[in-house]
Amino acid sequence: MTLKSLNFSLLVVTVEDEDLSLLADELNKKRIMAPDFFQNAPVVVRVEEGTSNLDFLRIKEIVTEQGFILAGLTGELSDSQKASLHTEKIAFLRSSKRLVNKQVEIEEKPAQVVTEKVVEEVATFVVNEVKTKIIKGRVRSGQQIYAKESDLVINGDVSAGAEVIADGNIHIYGALRGRALAGAMGDQTASVFCHILAPELVSIAGVYKLSEALPTEFINKSSIVSLENEQLVLDNLNLSTIKEI
Repeated sequence: MTLKSLNFSLLVVTVEDEDLSLLADELNKKRIMAPDFFQNAPVVVRVEEGTSNLDFLRIKEIVTEQGFILAGLTGELSDSQKASLHTEKIAFLRSSKRLVNKQVEIEEKPAQVVTEKVVEEVATFVVNEVKTKIIKGRVRSGQQIYAKESDLVINGDVSAGAEVIADGNIHIYGALRGRALAGAMGDQTASVFCHILAPELVSIAGVYKLSEALPTEFINKSSIVSLENEQLVLDNLNLSTIKEI
């Protein structure tokens, strides 16, 4: 098991086997070194190949017990493990590296012919399934809000140390100072909309960035975060400026 810093504010813990006592020991050592600095600090757990029987709920409990907040898991996870993460309301995070080979493969595939009748049926199904979860007031540090199979609307601020997750879009009518994860089940069309963008972490369909990696011209501004070609894209709500990050 190794422990390292990422972008100076996010810890990445690499779990190389299924002995979770090592995870607790490493986090405890880090917390003792700088208890004030690491209090409620976000942590990403990277899972190595061959750890198929991990207890994800126990991982979350250990991280919380040591005074950290689990931002999500990344690494070599099977589809069944990713489904388990969704059940436990834990985000699966991917890097924002552009997948050129994947794009070429998709472009070379022939277009699928779909009849007008099928298109109408799918459109009706999608419209009927769209839901919205509305939270009135501030989401405080340590709180986690999850909108399953729906959009999420926050009529207030999201404090540092708080986490809001949605399978669809996230709308924040206030300041985003915590973590926002839209498209949690892989919806790459999801977006994060907020009046004041100052997040600890923002993620679309598992592709994430920390605050230090965001363009400064969008910080503390009304912004939209979306995903295009495996890259997070920022759009100012008041201007037409768009920047890929």
